[in-house]
Amino acid sequence: MAKVTSMRTRSLAALVVGAALAFSSLASPAGFAALTPAHAPLAAYALAASTSESASGLIARVVLPAGVGCPSLDVMMPAKQGSKKVRKAMQERKAGATTLNAFSTLLVCEAPIPKGARAASIAGRSIPAFIPRNIDSIALFGDSGCRLKGTEVQACNDSAQWPLARIAQSIVRDKPDVTIFLGDFFYREESCPTANSAICGGSPAPLPEAPFTDSAWGWVADVLTPMGPLLSATPLVVVRGNHEQCSRGGNGFYLMFDPAFGTSRSCAPAAGVAPTVYSPTRAVDLSIKGGRGLRLVNVDSANGSDNTIDDTIAASLRPLYERAHNLAKASDEAWLLTHRPLSGVLSNQYLPVPQGESTTWTSVTQAYASYGLLDPFSLSLSSHVHIAQAVQIPGQPGELILGNGGTELDPTTAYPIPPYGPLTNASGQPLAPERGTLPTAQSLQTWVTFGYAMAAPAATGWTIALNDVRGEAFATCRLKGRQITCA
Repeated sequence: MAKVTSMRTRSLAALVVGAALAFSSLASPAGFAALTPAHAPLAAYALAASTSESASGLIARVVLPAGVGCPSLDVMMPAKQGSKKVRKAMQERKAGATTLNAFSTLLVCEAPIPKGARAASIAGRSIPAFIPRNIDSIALFGDSGCRLKGTEVQACNDSAQWPLARIAQSIVRDKPDVTIFLGDFFYREESCPTANSAICGGSPAPLPEAPFTDSAWGWVADVLTPMGPLLSATPLVVVRGNHEQCSRGGNGFYLMFDPAFGTSRSCAPAAGVAPTVYSPTRAVDLSIKGGRGLRLVNVDSANGSDNTIDDTIAASLRPLYERAHNLAKASDEAWLLTHRPLSGVLSNQYLPVPQGESTTWTSVTQAYASYGLLDPFSLSLSSHVHIAQAVQIPGQPGELILGNGGTELDPTTAYPIPPYGPLTNASGQPLAPERGTLPTAQSLQTWVTFGYAMAAPAATGWTIALNDVRGEAFATCRLKGRQITCA
């Protein structure tokens, strides 16, 4: 992939990097306030939620510098003559006390957006007030953060090497009605090594005494700054990724992006240990152009095992997939949203040709936990593997993996169709004889390039454009029934 950056892109990158470097020096609420006027949001957005949480299906969130107090949510509601402005109080969403000072420089506030609202804003920042009817475009992407862990040091200060801000801008230009984020916001799990300061300087070190790796500044740098314009542009359907496990970026995720009230302390350590948490399976209903209904069913696969079956995790996941099956069965059309793929394939360069009991299929614990429960779904959407990949297993829903949203990409070659199917090892033996196996892939296509996808309803099924950083399509997939084909 050519690393060509336009003057406009360089200016945008400079702005993002400059903001990130400025935020990196902030160690107190006063530091944040010096850069941001009182009540000026660092980010404001609307999360798609179940109607049991908010009658409108949306929760308003805002992230501000600490020490300023929650602003109001201003909405325009229908009146007998035109509209009237209504001011709603927002409540603080607090991190757990055992997260120490990791999030003390941020203030997060929330409120349900009232049903029937026509417009909404927080401290002058407009956010979506409703989920549009007659949806004709959905943006899809995942795995967005800048990777800093061990010897893997991504060039966070280079918009060609870490293009999240450019991807976010391209999605905003495409004006989707809804955006689905498929997990893994947070990748700055270590400070930038001194030897690499020119390419990732300003990245924070996790608190040395904390059993997790995220912090307020880490989320500002990895998410809120580069994704800011996108966060305010469309309703967000958010999936939790493995980088949002409680031992990694889970505290920031539950503080800012979990789409439910009362969950902000879910990952708070107990007795110095990060808990293992599974969010309940949730559904969001969309009205699609042409009078169709689409149910998005979100299964939390943050906890998992990729290349072997973990019986303990599978036992916790199985009820989540059973709930997903029941929710999907009650809908006209359903997509499964889950971070870890059900049948993704790793590069042979990344994982050597398997021997003995191993397998090149990834996330086999998910395939095991979901076995026999996927009939109501037409499509499975995931990320986790840092590529774009389309997989069709006979008898299964089409699968689209979109882990190319900015995080350092996986190897560029060697993604052959394994001669054996998921839940089978390289020797042809079942990994779980008590449950069964799946046939080998009917088709598998892989693209190793940064980007995102745009899904649009077609006369029968869906057309899904796989776009590069600039918003130009490098492949087009079609979903008809439960079959996905790409060219």
